[in-house]
Amino acid sequence: MHQTRAPQALTIPRPSPRDAAAESLAEIEAFTALLADVPDEEWSRPTASAGWSVHDMVAHVVGQHIASARPWTIPGKLKQGRRRFPGRTTLDAHNALQIAEYGTRTPAELRGLLQRFGPKAVRVRLRAPGFVRGRSFAKMFPEESLPDGTFAYLFDVLSNRDTWMHRLEIARATGRPFVTGEHDRGVVTQVVRDLAQEWSGLPITLELAGGRWSLGDGEPVAVVRADALDFLWNLSGRGGDPALDIDGDPAVSSAVLDARVVF
Repeated sequence: MHQTRAPQALTIPRPSPRDAAAESLAEIEAFTALLADVPDEEWSRPTASAGWSVHDMVAHVVGQHIASARPWTIPGKLKQGRRRFPGRTTLDAHNALQIAEYGTRTPAELRGLLQRFGPKAVRVRLRAPGFVRGRSFAKMFPEESLPDGTFAYLFDVLSNRDTWMHRLEIARATGRPFVTGEHDRGVVTQVVRDLAQEWSGLPITLELAGGRWSLGDGEPVAVVRADALDFLWNLSGRGGDPALDIDGDPAVSSAVLDARVVF
């Protein structure tokens, strides 16, 4: 039976600020629900982020949301991080500072901070005026290579993606189920859009989480299907060698497995 060609992933629209805010609130709720299911004694377990325990990862996520809720503090925190952790990239130093600042908090305290500052961070990002959203934040993290350096991308895409991936890491580190909802589809879709921007392999049709998209120009030489969680895990650079179901030219597998997207 003839199957219509999948839409180009490059045409996937960015979420509106309100849609991004709704996804962010849903992700914070899902993250909080996961943490409530992890007993204190499991917070010392290692995660896929080298050197980070579950406790460290939650401290980082909490630090991110507190910074978003209090954006006027960020320039000072970046300077403090570079001074305290010389030799690291600005982003790594900033992350290390968050762990240093919040890593001594108890699990109960960290859960409380996320519940308090998570929604505040979402409201602050949603209220950001257009002239701020259109500005570049690339100078804040000069070592990072990003597909879009605007605050709009940071607010609407990258913030949600970062929290989402860390939730997946914690779920896998503790053996908890990764509960998905409608907002997870939005995260996956934006990852596919960024993947399309960097795609240099043969044209393919990618099928993930019930969605179908075309990557590359020309007639697709294969249809590639994969588990969305495993696929994004690999795209983030965390490995895992996801199983691919390829209908067509098997040579596309190397490009698919070697592709990376910023998380």
